[in-house]
Amino acid sequence: MYRVLLVCLSALICATGGHAAEWQVRRIDTPARVTGIETVDGKVRVEAGGLWYEVALAAGKASLTFVEPPAKPELPDGALPDGRIATGMHDIARAWFAQPTMRYDHGILGDGVEAGSLVIDTRSGRRQEIKLDDGAVFEDLEPRLADIDGDGHDDVVAVKSTLKRGSSLAVIAERRGRYQIVAETPPLGQPNRWLNPAAIGDFTGDKRTSIAFVRQPHDVGVLELWTWSNGGLRKAGEIPDAANHVAGSRALDMSVAADFDGDGIADIALPSLDRTRLRIVSFAPAPREIASAALPAKAVTNLGLIRDGATLAVALGLEDGSLVLLRPPAQ
Repeated sequence: MYRVLLVCLSALICATGGHAAEWQVRRIDTPARVTGIETVDGKVRVEAGGLWYEVALAAGKASLTFVEPPAKPELPDGALPDGRIATGMHDIARAWFAQPTMRYDHGILGDGVEAGSLVIDTRSGRRQEIKLDDGAVFEDLEPRLADIDGDGHDDVVAVKSTLKRGSSLAVIAERRGRYQIVAETPPLGQPNRWLNPAAIGDFTGDKRTSIAFVRQPHDVGVLELWTWSNGGLRKAGEIPDAANHVAGSRALDMSVAADFDGDGIADIALPSLDRTRLRIVSFAPAPREIASAALPAKAVTNLGLIRDGATLAVALGLEDGSLVLLRPPAQ
């Protein structure tokens, strides 16, 4: 059994008022080593010893309740074997990656199989497959659906990698009745250079949806923010020393977005490049760190966001198999 241990580690908050405060890092007792974290219907679930537990907070105390494993929907024929189905809020009913291929020899997600196409089912009953040519793949597991261009319709955000120039972030939207790639960030320049989306939302307070991703989260680690402007994507800022993936892992959600500092604008929590700290950063009014907490061991799992009344907490699994909760100081 992992013992309950409360560790208050130094965490400096660079708040607007300039004062410092400490975040709490609390080890939570689990029945076995923690190997994964998933968020299902807004609830954080932890895998420990092959079993799943829901994590909840009440009056500042954490509890784990046994739950059934997260349901895995049956994948359509031709889907990426380890992919996931995304559901939209507007026009798109479902979207998934398909046409498995081994033409891109990278394996950053644990194997050599990537996707050669994206399939979209609309709520009107129409299906369309966006196929890439032999020089590119979708190096991703689950499409992200959001209204990026502000027209009130679902768009798709995906990682596209070319065999010669590496990864870019692609936005797929409907134009003249057909879904197509309408914007891409510049490719990273060489094969096997990859990026991982971190969050989608309004991170600047301008009421527009932006996309944050970590460029080369294993060796460069720059969190970049891109926003829709004049029919394409424009870089709006960046913050160094960030990571949101472990090489070879299928855990792509090592980041969460929430308003951590109470200014009404979403912030992003994610590990530092060496994964020994949890950083909370903001792009409003300028790119900056608003909190940083040292971790007892390296971060290895997805992050989970838990609400305890008006207070937010972040759940995270560590390399030593322990589960920690990180919380701002009591007000």
